[in-house]
Amino acid sequence: MPDSTTGRSAAGSFAGDVKYYLTQTPRQLPSRYLYDALGSALFEAICELPWYGITRAEGRLLASRGREILARVDPLSTLIELGPGSGEKLATLIKSGAGESHHRSVDLSASLIRRRAASPARR
Repeated sequence: MPDSTTGRSAAGSFAGDVKYYLTQTPRQLPSRYLYDALGSALFEAICELPWYGITRAEGRLLASRGREILARVDPLSTLIELGPGSGEKLATLIKSGAGESHHRSVDLSASLIRRRAASPARR
C-alpha cells in the first residue's frame, strides 16, 4: 500500500527507492536502508562518543527515576522501546521495577533485533 505522503510502497525495492528518493529535493534515502548490521554498529559507536551525551543522559534518568516511572505504568501494560539500539535503556528501566514485565523492542534494524532476541540476557 503506497504511503499517502510519498506514493512509495513501504515494501518498495531498494533500487526503486534509491531512484525515487535521490530524485527528490532535497535528496534523501529512507533511514531503513542505513540500519543494517554495520549501520547499527556505527550508531552504537556514535552513542559512546564524549560529545554525544543524549544516550547517557537518558540512561541516568531511567536509572534514577525508573522505579517512579514504573509505578505509573499499569502492570498489565507492555513496555515498547522504539529504536532500542543496544537495549540498555529498557534493561535499566526493567531492573528498576519489581516482578515480571512485558516488553517489546521495535527497530529499523532487523539484524539488531535478531541479535538482541538471541542474547541470553533477553530470555
